[in-house]
This record gives sequence, structure tokens and C-alpha cells, in this order.
Amino acid sequence: MAGVMTRWLSLLGFLGLCTLVPASALGQVLVEPGTADCSTPRRAITTWLDNLQEETLHPQQAARCFDWGAVRISDHSRQQDISLRFKHVLDARGLYVNYEELSDEEEPPEDTDRVVPFENNLPGFYLVRKGSSWVISADTIRQVPNWYDETFAFDLDAYLADAPAFLQDSVFGIAWWQLIGLLFLIFVATLVRYLVSWGVQTQGTRLSARVVKGLDPDLLKHAARPIGTVVMVLLIMYVLPTLRLGVDINRVLIFGLRVAAAVSSVLIVYRLVDVGADIMGKRAQSTDTKLDDQLVPLVRKSLKTVTVVLGVVFVLQNMEVEIGSLIAGVSLGGLAFTLAARDTVANLFGSVSIFADQPFQVGDWVKMQGVEGVVEEVGMRSTRVRTFYKSLVSIPNSKVADGDIDNYGKRDLRRTFLTLGLTYDTSPAQIEAFCDGVRGILQNNDAVWQDSFYAEFSGFGESGLEVMLYFFFDVETWDEELRARHLIYLEILRLAEALGVGFAFPTRTLHLETRAAETDMSNRPSFSPEELGATVIGFGPGGSLARPQGPDIGSPGFRPGAVSAEQGDDPDADIADSRE
Repeated sequence: MAGVMTRWLSLLGFLGLCTLVPASALGQVLVEPGTADCSTPRRAITTWLDNLQEETLHPQQAARCFDWGAVRISDHSRQQDISLRFKHVLDARGLYVNYEELSDEEEPPEDTDRVVPFENNLPGFYLVRKGSSWVISADTIRQVPNWYDETFAFDLDAYLADAPAFLQDSVFGIAWWQLIGLLFLIFVATLVRYLVSWGVQTQGTRLSARVVKGLDPDLLKHAARPIGTVVMVLLIMYVLPTLRLGVDINRVLIFGLRVAAAVSSVLIVYRLVDVGADIMGKRAQSTDTKLDDQLVPLVRKSLKTVTVVLGVVFVLQNMEVEIGSLIAGVSLGGLAFTLAARDTVANLFGSVSIFADQPFQVGDWVKMQGVEGVVEEVGMRSTRVRTFYKSLVSIPNSKVADGDIDNYGKRDLRRTFLTLGLTYDTSPAQIEAFCDGVRGILQNNDAVWQDSFYAEFSGFGESGLEVMLYFFFDVETWDEELRARHLIYLEILRLAEALGVGFAFPTRTLHLETRAAETDMSNRPSFSPEELGATVIGFGPGGSLARPQGPDIGSPGFRPGAVSAEQGDDPDADIADSRE
């Protein structure tokens, strides 16, 4: 609090120095104090304002350049009161009349019969030509009471008349009562800012608990602070005119307050984007798709960018910067920038297309643009894919949107197709038994899709008799697919061993002119059809020979993440026990 007060006092000191240079010092003296000259718009305004300064107070002369006849006001005291109130309105609103911008020609162009000093801030204030004189219009005079009531929240003149005389003394061009009132106003406004911020944060936390659970309280805290700042600024702007500070001080203070209110308003929207994105993120976590989890950060960045751009324009408008000419200049530069950044724009639209079509999700196994791997992130410019050799590849979104995408993650089933080669000395009965046994193994495995699977004798190969194996896995992950295939292949090996079936490998037959001596060759065991059938049934569902979970060899399996749990705390002790 002390630091804030120190900064405000320093600002007041600087503003007080600014008031040492009166407004009339900017340019030559056109009308001598105590006289009246309404021959030009500039001289009419000079007559009114310069004769109402504290050091040159001539209210009778100040009221000369008004169109009193049109409003039928002949009472001089009322005329002086209205002219003085009108000056107070301009001072309180920080409306500084730049005499140099007003015409000083006694014979302006014939089509010029009206002069508006403040076209944007006070358009109802204008001067009209009456014969050879310029006067403040009757419409302006009629609006002065309304402007006065709108500007001043309450009138302190009655209270100041009974106040101690020392309060009227000045320091740095500011009366003591004004300085004390300004410090008190800053203190009250700061307290109001704290209370409003606390109230918004408290009520926002309660309301958010009903909408979404787990919302970050710091986000609401950061959003509540600029709301309190806006309320503080509005309070100061509402009460500030009552202090009757000079036009120079009010001009600077009002400018700073308007900029502070504009910046705080933009900051409110900026912080609310974080709050909204956090709510969307919580809801996205509860959905099955992962692409919306990636969409939330992209939406957050986009909304923040738009907020900053529009916020800069809004702040510049409050700083009374001519936005039209600025935008025109930016548009020419923006055209050149757009041509230079057309690839970036194409990637941006590509990201929009990806989020609209959703050809893949974060975590899907995809193959696109010659890259195969798992999608890690979809950004505004590129899509990042983690390959299976753990490198990270960034693919421009424009190419992703225009190219072919093979999404393995969208498969509802995972196909397996292979050809098993049996030796040519395998009998037809053994082939039939082998194919039946393989189908029994597939039917006995829960990971195999039971609606369609094949194991058929498909052809005569160069090295062996070919058996086609075709089936689908109904599993979610690649790890489950690998494990299920492993178990099925083990069962096929056991089936071949039990049936006396051998697997072929590439061979060549060599014919010689001479005949070598005959030697004994190992003979394969022969089985009767009944024995073959019993073996096949044994490998089917519920059979005594079936091992769908793999043979039990006493090994823990050493799978990732389960080694320590299966081996125990002391693997060496387990090995020693097994050897004993």
C-alpha cells in the first residue's frame, strides 16, 4: 500500500509542475484579459476561457460570446453562472481547447457557419456565426445543465464555504482540500479493488465447483484482479470531477485511467480464456477421444492471439490514436507479409482441416508422408509423430491434410496373414489334422476374432507344402497383439511336434552320375487316424494338450514393469533357490 501511495504522490507532483504552465501560454495573447472579442472562433473561445482563469477572473466579459438571445436569458448573473459551469465541465472532463486549431479568420468561407471544437468528445458543443460575430450556440447553452449534472457526482461548494481557510491554500498548484480528497479517493478505490477481487474470486470458485471439479484456483485469482482494477478505475473516474482539478491534471489523469481500464478489460478477457480452456480441458479428459485434449491448447493459443490483437486496437482507440490510417498502413504491410508467409497460412488451414475431419487422434499409430509412428501433438503449424526408433518427426499440416493417412489406430481388428511350409513327406492325414488343430488353437484363444479365421492347405511350394493361416486379433494395443500372436505360434509348434509334422525350409536336390552307398535315415513316427484325431481334440478348447497361455517353464516372463515384482526383492536369492 505504501508503494502505491508513493507512486501516486510522485505523479501528483509531476502533474502539479505541469499546471505551472497555463493553457493560454501556448501561442500569442489574442484577447487582453478584461476585454471581449467575438470576431473569430478562436477569439470567442479565448474571451470565454481566459476571462475565467483565477488570476484573470472577469466573468462578465467571459459571458459575452454566448448566444443568450436565442435562449432568452437576460439575467447577467445567470449568464455568468452558466459560462462558469460550462468551463468546469470542460476542466473536469480534461477537454483541452487547442486555440491553434480554431480559425482566426474574420471572413471564413461562406459555407462555414459552424465550428466544433471537440468533434469526438463533446459534439454538442459548437460555435455559430451571428452577423459579424461568432458565439457559442444556443443548443450548447441548453445542454450545459445536463452536462454539469452528468459530470459531477455531487457538489462540494456548500461544504467548502464552511471549511477552514487553509484548505484553499495551494501546493504544486493543487489546493490542500483537493490533494487530501485525491489521496482519500485513491485509498478507498484501492480498498474497493481488493474487496471486488476477493468477492469475484470467492463466488467464482463456488460457481466453478458446480460446473467443473478440479478447476485451478489461481486462474480465477488472476482473472479477478483485473476485474477489481476496472471497478477501481470506474470509481475514480466517477468521483474525480468533484475535486475540481485543473484541466491539465484531469487531462493526464483521465487519459491514464482510460488506458488502465482498457488494458484491464483486455486482461479480463485474456484471463477468462485460461479459465474457459481449463474447463474445456477437464471435460476433454472425460471423453474417449484424445484429439480434443490436443485441441484445447490450440484453441487457447488462438483465442489469446485474437484477444491480444483486438486488445491492442481497443487500447489504441482509448489513447485517441487514429486507427483507420494505422489499419490502412498495416494492411499494406500485411499483404506483403501474407504473401511471404503463405506456407504458414496453408499450415494453419491444414490444422483446421485436421481438427474438423479428425483423421487421427493423439496416440494413434499412423503412417503418412512416408513416416510411421505414434502421433504426439497436433500444433498450428505441424503434426509431430514419434517414430518407432524414438525420433520425433514434424510434418507440415498442409501436407498432412492433402496426403494419404493410414491410421492403424482406427483398426477395430488386427489382421494376421502368413504361410506355413510343411515338408513334402507329410501325409495328407497329417496335413488335415494339422489344419484342424490350428483352427482349434485359434478357437481356443480369446484374443482371436471368432467370426472368421482360416487354416487351409493352399498350395505346393518350391520347398514345402503350404498352409495358409489367416485370422484377426480383437485387441486394443500392439502389446496385446504381440503377446497373443506369441502364444498362438507356441501352440502351433507344440501341435506340429505332437502330430509329427515338420516345417520345411529351402532345399535343393542334387543328382549325381554315380550312386552313393545307402545309409540309414531317421524315420518319422507314424500315427493312426484315431491318434491324429485325439491329438487335434487335445489342442482344441478344453483339451488336455492345450496351453493357450503358453507353456509353464517356471520363468517370470521378464516383461517390462513386472520384472521386479515377479522376481522379488532379491533376484540372486531366487536363482540360488531354484538351483538347489
